[in-house]
Amino acid sequence: MSLRERLLYVAEHYKQMGGDVLVKHEIENMLTRRLPISLYRLEHINREEMRISGHHAETFPYVTLANKNIESDVMVAYLFSEDGQRIYLVMLRGDSEEGTDLKDIRFFTPEHARVLKDNHIVIGTSMEAKSFEDRVALYLPYNIADLPSNDQLQEDLHLLLSMHEQYIKTYGMSKEMMGDKDAIVHIHEYIRKSGFTYERHDIANAYFALKTKPFIVLSGMSGTGKTKLAQLLADSIGATIENGRQVLIPVRPDWHDSSDLLGYIDLRGDFRRGSFLSIMQQAIQHPAYTYVAILDEMNLARVEHYFSDILSVMESRSWSKEKIKTAPLFPGHKMFRDIYLPSNLLIIGTINMDETTHGFSQKLLDRTNTIELNKIQLDSFDFLDDRDPSQHGIQNVQIQSQYVHLKDAYVEHAELIHEVTNELLTVNEMLIEVDLQIGYRVRDEICFYLIYAVKSGMFTFDQAFDFQVLQKVLPRISGSDGYTFDLLKNLYYYCTNTLLDDEFETAVVNADGMRFPKSARKIMEMMRRFEVYGYTSFWINTVR
Repeated sequence: MSLRERLLYVAEHYKQMGGDVLVKHEIENMLTRRLPISLYRLEHINREEMRISGHHAETFPYVTLANKNIESDVMVAYLFSEDGQRIYLVMLRGDSEEGTDLKDIRFFTPEHARVLKDNHIVIGTSMEAKSFEDRVALYLPYNIADLPSNDQLQEDLHLLLSMHEQYIKTYGMSKEMMGDKDAIVHIHEYIRKSGFTYERHDIANAYFALKTKPFIVLSGMSGTGKTKLAQLLADSIGATIENGRQVLIPVRPDWHDSSDLLGYIDLRGDFRRGSFLSIMQQAIQHPAYTYVAILDEMNLARVEHYFSDILSVMESRSWSKEKIKTAPLFPGHKMFRDIYLPSNLLIIGTINMDETTHGFSQKLLDRTNTIELNKIQLDSFDFLDDRDPSQHGIQNVQIQSQYVHLKDAYVEHAELIHEVTNELLTVNEMLIEVDLQIGYRVRDEICFYLIYAVKSGMFTFDQAFDFQVLQKVLPRISGSDGYTFDLLKNLYYYCTNTLLDDEFETAVVNADGMRFPKSARKIMEMMRRFEVYGYTSFWINTVR
């Protein structure tokens, strides 16, 4: 008999257990011996590793599959309903009151169209049935009337055992997860040993920006190592080109729509999948691992043209079954209707600002942290004496955003949120003169950044807020009128508590006496440009 036939036999005859002794013996033999033998014979079951046992509760039977070599209270099982009309292939936790939280099991297992992660499973009405229902984290339901083929049942079992294996691996690693501060130290050391010198606080800034939202932009003059930094940052957290979890996508000047990123139908009618779509699919299938897409020189083409679809779904992020998900990227599409922008996919863009590139719109600036890299230390050779850097698989749960909406963080961090908001109200009073006020989205993301940075112990409040003024406020400012120049002077006073007179060219940026020295230096650069060119912007190189 096949696996399908033996599952059907148990479902259809279990109610007869209380009848004739011979019938009872036959049913029990099928449940506890023959059905496990059918499972042991499957190609993907290793008898030396797997313990398969048939059991019967008072009103329903079940079969458990547990790995002998793994200590875990989470296992795969077949559960039969009390009425004999349904069979469920499930992943469930043990019956201990201190067992693994179902939210953790659902978080550390990938999404699959056929696997359900809800609380709608129905075993029966008895107390024992309800106890089992409460312990099921995910399941595939089968109706006896249309039980799938034997091949499909085997494929489903292989799928759930694979999900269980991935859960065991990643959940165990997450329990040993390092703190944010240790993760930043590791990333910084990896990059330094690779021959690139960046200050640790700059690496911490990029880390917190990615944790706030999985999309950042690295800017700066040519030769500062923007692309290499993005690659090394990805390598340091275990997302490499070799293991397929990192992809470098050079942007071309002739990109006009998202087909260049996501894919297109060629002249033969075949769909050519884009690199970005491919890495999205991989990230969805493996949610515990971090994936990184690097868009190199992303403003060679107009970002708002080829990246608009992704920017739009990025803002639809919400909680779904204990995971952050977005709206589908291809709603209604036959093949890709379930594709969304997964939270374990980090997007790092690099840009140059010169006569060959396009500027950024306010829409894009509101949706990212713009990190400027202009410092080069050619005489740093310490890395030559170090051993080769080691990679570390920092789990996605560590670098993933913990908050999507302000209410997610408010109860625990209300005081800090109000402190940030009060500062932003002061900034908005200055920005209102040029109609560049900070909105709700930017406020929320600045709050999240401050929570991560201050909580980690890496930054004080002022240090973290300085980075956010530099990266979320100043890139918005450009112009050639007096209002723009007055705004910069007011912001300089806000950052330094120092009034600039007409001879501002002679002003010295004294970091020791300033509240927000990084922003103050940038403001000074922008004012000097204004004096020389009659126009200023965040992006033009400093005028000497």
